[in-house]
Amino acid sequence: MMNDKLNIMKTSKRNLLLQRQIIEKKVKPWVRLRDSSPPKSGWIRAIRGALGMNTRQLAERVGVNQPAITQLENREATKKVTLDLLDRVASAMDCKLVYAIVPNSPYKTLDEIVDEHASRSAAKLIRSVGHSMQLEAQGLDNDDIKQQTMRLTHELKSKIDSRIWDERSKKKGGK
Repeated sequence: MMNDKLNIMKTSKRNLLLQRQIIEKKVKPWVRLRDSSPPKSGWIRAIRGALGMNTRQLAERVGVNQPAITQLENREATKKVTLDLLDRVASAMDCKLVYAIVPNSPYKTLDEIVDEHASRSAAKLIRSVGHSMQLEAQGLDNDDIKQQTMRLTHELKSKIDSRIWDERSKKKGGK
């Protein structure tokens, strides 16, 4: 029974690593679009205008009244619109809604983000242990700290330890 649980955990961790690799491949083409921003008026108004379609025509295609399209365009420009509604409107304009979440840095992969956070978390954990050891006159020297931090970073990452993300959320007030 215990071995079954361990195998499920191992499979789950392997699946997470595989999932990261798959997502990395899907995200990669989008990274170059990271710095592009939508038109100030929003995509709906911009695409509708480029197609030569007026709000009445779009409203008919979506199945709403004309003022609803004007309101929708205003809400989209202020990021107050749902993906479902954007998808319906895009479809009504013979287009497709496409969205992605990509790393902030164009040179960072998801794996590098995990590395960075694992390293920060490991350093924080080692510092707290080192502080306790100093109080007991058993402090670590800088080489020991560096070596232990590298070891713990690898361990946190390989075990897909959720503590990797604890440090950052505490800095942002738990959000």
